[in-house]
Amino acid sequence: MNKLELVTRLVDNTYNPVSKSGTYSLKGTMHGNRLVLKFQTIVNFASEQSLRPQVQTAREHAQQLIKDFISNLKKNYKDKTDESLKIEDKGGDDNIEVIQATSNSPRKVAYYRYNQDLVII
Repeated sequence: MNKLELVTRLVDNTYNPVSKSGTYSLKGTMHGNRLVLKFQTIVNFASEQSLRPQVQTAREHAQQLIKDFISNLKKNYKDKTDESLKIEDKGGDDNIEVIQATSNSPRKVAYYRYNQDLVII
């Protein structure tokens, strides 16, 4: 089996989601030899000051889940092929998208997203 095809199959968690509680999503997509891991969760906040620590916590959670995901991917690849999977980290970025903000309530709801770009060598 082609190396990238096997990685694509190992990354696909459509029918076996990472989050059993439904509080976040972590999906991987392949684009050629480029793997993008996409983390998403919802944050609730009342002000900009309360948003910053929540974003930092969400970022750390995303980075840890991605680290674990990559570790499991490498282990599963090694189990299937007896070869090591080499991955180059190209960095990550995050963003916030407010999805609910009402003028009569200080509470706001937003999506927090973190994307990690990787290259399969």
